[in-house]
Amino acid sequence: MGAQDSPPVRSGAAPPSEGMTLGRLLALLGEGISAEALETHLAAMQEESRLDPPTAAAARSLNARLREASRREGLLRVLYDTATDLTGIRDVEAVLKAIVRRTRSLIGSDIAYLSLNDYDSGESYIRVTDGAATALFRNIRMPLGEGVLGAVATGEAPSQSADYLSDKTKTHLGPSDAAVAAEGVKAIMGVPLRAEGKVIGALLVADRHAHNFSSDDVALMESIGTHAAVALENARHFTEMADALARLDQAQRQNLAHVKALEELSSLDQRLMETLASANSLPNLMLLLAESMDSEVFVVSPMGETLAGLGANPDFGHPAALSAAELSAARTLPMPFTVKGRQYTVMSAVAGDQHLASLIVAGHISQDRLAVLERSALVLSAALLFERTFQDAQYRLQLELIDELLNPRSEDTEALKRRAGRFGLADNTPLVVRVVGVREDQRQRALAVLKRLAQDRPGITALHESHLCVIEPPAPRGGPAGADPGADNGQSIVDALKHQRIQASVGSSQAVTGFSRLTGAHAEADAVLRALQALSRNGEAADRAALGTAGMLLGAMDRPFATQLLAAQLGPLLDYDSRRGTQLVLTAWTFLENDASGTAAAEALHVHPNTLRQRLERIDTVLGASWRRGGRSLDIHVALRLWRLQSAGIGGELR
Repeated sequence: MGAQDSPPVRSGAAPPSEGMTLGRLLALLGEGISAEALETHLAAMQEESRLDPPTAAAARSLNARLREASRREGLLRVLYDTATDLTGIRDVEAVLKAIVRRTRSLIGSDIAYLSLNDYDSGESYIRVTDGAATALFRNIRMPLGEGVLGAVATGEAPSQSADYLSDKTKTHLGPSDAAVAAEGVKAIMGVPLRAEGKVIGALLVADRHAHNFSSDDVALMESIGTHAAVALENARHFTEMADALARLDQAQRQNLAHVKALEELSSLDQRLMETLASANSLPNLMLLLAESMDSEVFVVSPMGETLAGLGANPDFGHPAALSAAELSAARTLPMPFTVKGRQYTVMSAVAGDQHLASLIVAGHISQDRLAVLERSALVLSAALLFERTFQDAQYRLQLELIDELLNPRSEDTEALKRRAGRFGLADNTPLVVRVVGVREDQRQRALAVLKRLAQDRPGITALHESHLCVIEPPAPRGGPAGADPGADNGQSIVDALKHQRIQASVGSSQAVTGFSRLTGAHAEADAVLRALQALSRNGEAADRAALGTAGMLLGAMDRPFATQLLAAQLGPLLDYDSRRGTQLVLTAWTFLENDASGTAAAEALHVHPNTLRQRLERIDTVLGASWRRGGRSLDIHVALRLWRLQSAGIGGELR
């Protein structure tokens, strides 16, 4: 083939070897070759004359730009990931820790820390750190404008120091310098944190070797700071919102609980009003309270007497219980107290300044139950006032009735029978009259006890003349114990009053039929009472039969036989006492009443035993020694009792 057969050469086209070199070079740049590796390849190509210097320079420039673009892309990706992570955290504490941890990682520093501004004190204080080893450093507080921290926290611009402790361009404070030295910090750099137009603090990094942070580091810190401030504010707002929602939820629960409590109280009030309107208000109130309180409940008098209760009956006469009840009445508030190791709460029922009674609940009581107790005490006050009003009205009727029965004046016997029938008394049924003797200062208390004792039982009880009087049907002897005072001639009255520390003596009449005979029955009961007192048998209950020989003598006090008996048996002794002014008759009576015991008689007469012996010898001389023995002793004893009854002014024929 000749020269004319050769292919034409196009003007400006690179030789094949040069095209292959450029392709290989572009492939290396696309793979992201490092600057060092690129220089090796460029040197080899230039040595083989496959690459001229301008092309090599262009390759170097292109590689640097590609690497910078890659670095920026990586940095943007990291910043994006950081911002995403930070904004996803809702807890302020977690956000703070995440900020310093990411900052330290991105900058590659030894320490990262974040401060918050306290504008009240004019300081910026380190709030959270990552990498700090000493407590001094973690608790630095810097005045705004001082040092790197204070300067950055003012929000003017980023700031740094290559070697802080040796940097004369920065202001220094002794405590903060000591903390920096203890931590071994040299280089410091920070940027301000701005949120919603306000500087809230600063974000800083530090290294334990001296150096200057690059402008790229500063720019990266500013980017992190921008994201961090937004994330921190978002977390703060979220926390505040969560706290507000929690408070709102709590308030709503409290409101619901309050509404429920009000509904329960409203329902309780309705039931309390129904209880107040019921016939047996006090027992029904006890049942309702026991159900509401789920505990034992008692109604106690101001003196500690249990008036009603559901549960074991403790001693509420204990000083601790009485003091708590008095304090509750004075303050109109529930008061706790303890008796025998058990806790109680008392709420006193008062009307004006009068303490009517007290409600006592066993065990600890919650606040809502205290409100129930207070309302119940009000209802108890009303119930007691109603009951007292009713009882007062009943008592006035009984007072008038007992006066008419014992001192008949009205000719309208049918009306009297109707009024007596309201209290279970009938003209054609047997009745007994009991006269109760107590001290004058205890009379009203005794009357209150007798009224409670007579509830739900036929009969009337009232103050008559200077004593308490009871008219009621008798109970059959030998009946169940405690069924009725009539079964023991009034002994249960004595026992009931004794339980309230009131000493009483009760004289009872024989059972009589017909209202017209009640006057005589009353005289008989009164005579029995006076006989008990004359015979020094105070604190006993008796009728004429229980008095024995004294009861036999009561009906013959003013008869001639009584005078003849005294003259025959005691005449010489009575004359001796009259002439000499001695007390031999009293001595004889006391001696025989004490079973002829000289010691007991001397003690009863408050004399020396020798004095008693001398008196007895004188009586022997006057009456004869046989007065102390056998049948003569009985006759003398009966006569002495007759003398004792007459001396007490007991007289008149009993019917």
